[in-house]
Amino acid sequence: MNADQFTTEERAGEVQGSLRVLWRYLWEVPYVGVLLIPNVVFALVPAVLYQLFMWLSGKLAECGSLAECSPVQIVGGIQLEPAIPLLSLLAVVVIIARFTEWCVIECGGQIATRGLLEKMVRGVGGVRTTFFDEYPSGKIINRLVKDADQLRATAPIRLGDSTASVVELAVTAAVMGIASPWAAAVAFPMLLFFFYVQRNIAPMLQRVLMLRSARFGEVIHRETDVIEGVRAFVLYGQLSALMGRLSDSLYRFMQMHFLRGTIEAWGRFLSDVGIALYGTGVLVVVCLGLHYGTLSPVMGVVVVSASFRLGSVFSWLTWSFGLIFETAGHARRVFEYVDLPREETEEGFVPPPREESPQVPDGDLRIEAYSMSYRPQTPVIFERLSLSIERNTKVGLIGRTGAGKSSLVQALFRMVYVRSGDIKVGSESILAMPIEQARSLFAVVPQDPYLFEGTVRSNVDRMGEFADEQVSEALNAVQLPLDLSANLLEGGSNLSLGQRQLVCLARVMLSRRPFVIMDEPTSGVDAITDAIIQGVLRDALRDRTIITIAHRLETLARMDRIIELEHGVIVRDGTPSEIMRVITPEELA
Repeated sequence: MNADQFTTEERAGEVQGSLRVLWRYLWEVPYVGVLLIPNVVFALVPAVLYQLFMWLSGKLAECGSLAECSPVQIVGGIQLEPAIPLLSLLAVVVIIARFTEWCVIECGGQIATRGLLEKMVRGVGGVRTTFFDEYPSGKIINRLVKDADQLRATAPIRLGDSTASVVELAVTAAVMGIASPWAAAVAFPMLLFFFYVQRNIAPMLQRVLMLRSARFGEVIHRETDVIEGVRAFVLYGQLSALMGRLSDSLYRFMQMHFLRGTIEAWGRFLSDVGIALYGTGVLVVVCLGLHYGTLSPVMGVVVVSASFRLGSVFSWLTWSFGLIFETAGHARRVFEYVDLPREETEEGFVPPPREESPQVPDGDLRIEAYSMSYRPQTPVIFERLSLSIERNTKVGLIGRTGAGKSSLVQALFRMVYVRSGDIKVGSESILAMPIEQARSLFAVVPQDPYLFEGTVRSNVDRMGEFADEQVSEALNAVQLPLDLSANLLEGGSNLSLGQRQLVCLARVMLSRRPFVIMDEPTSGVDAITDAIIQGVLRDALRDRTIITIAHRLETLARMDRIIELEHGVIVRDGTPSEIMRVITPEELA
């Protein structure tokens, strides 16, 4: 599925193919499938021993005293004497087997699922950046956190419990068949009824899960309103409207909880009705068998206890199978992120790739007959654009909003759909490079820089590649001698805009990337910070090619060359003195 189509669809109505999804889950996490084998063994042991316990208990109750109890003939010539110590031992073994079964699937399953969750994160990390612009952040967080956690924490348990229940069902049915074929025959309609209920309940539960996840994503997405937009709501006296939006989102989310509870209640009711009818049928068969002498009292006890056990297993399977199909819904949503197409596959026209070279390409930046749009179905931004920027020059990009300035920057970072043409550094095409190497050629100082929560050092040297002395030198060069161990809040909110710009500029200096993109970094800073930035561009970055998106005339005067764009076309290209004679401040807006 195309990533851009995915951003507009929640696919809440897709509930088919759940078994295929679960099979893929076992294929992607083979250790869970492997763990199901010992899980079956540890489930088989207590299921068999439980029935043996009930059989020996019936024999022991039938004996007048322990001395009168004769050994019970078991398969293969094995004989067991009904006795309290033996029954106690069986009970202990059942408890140990149950506990071991839980540990195997609980601990091993969670460890085994980590690899799948890593694939999910890599899938999101490798998707094109427009995915994050167009897909609500609440839905992304919901899948990366809630769906992933549900798949990690509950999927192995649900598969293990359901497998164990099926094993116990088979053992109990076999015991009933041996003790009384008529009692086993009564169980057959119950089995058909059970599958009928599951066939109708499970898809409904899965659909409600997907709808509930979508509603929960909407609730999380309201954090934008609360955190970023609450001031606007307060200033315009619309706080009640904000609370109304939050209430509506929570109400729609809770509706899905109520709907799920209703479906589960009906499912349990139908299952309980079937179990009651089944229990009545078994009691009739046992009474008739005792009356006509075809069933001994001990076998009657075994059949009745097995029927009670079988009824509880059916009841649990009704619940667990619903959870299994709910797990399939979580798995489907995780796999949608695992399968997100990587951004390289959605770039469109790409020249033949080559191996990554350790050498940093050197030379002029040349855009050759380059045509692009943001996606295949959106309008073309550049139509056969050709442009050459000499190395170590300072170029200003100007133009009205929508002229194509930001689109050109995104084209350099390979964030768009390429229709034709090429972009080269020297003789090497950046479209033919691995995308990480192509982007490593460019550094950015944005208009509104974002810093990460952590120390000053971790924000200047994100990869930890440089010594403390080098990081301090970069900060001193931009006249911002901060303590490297000082903590920054999320977004750098404890620094001013000018200080955040200087931190980004120090990061650029340290990176040694040959091309620097400046998105009018001086538009919101004071005159002193502006002078510092201009001094760094003139001196410390004199050996870099600097491309500045400019909106102020005083910024243009410091450029070597000015290029004006209009609707993706170069309309002016010249020196500052040439361009500033004919440009007006309104044309820079």
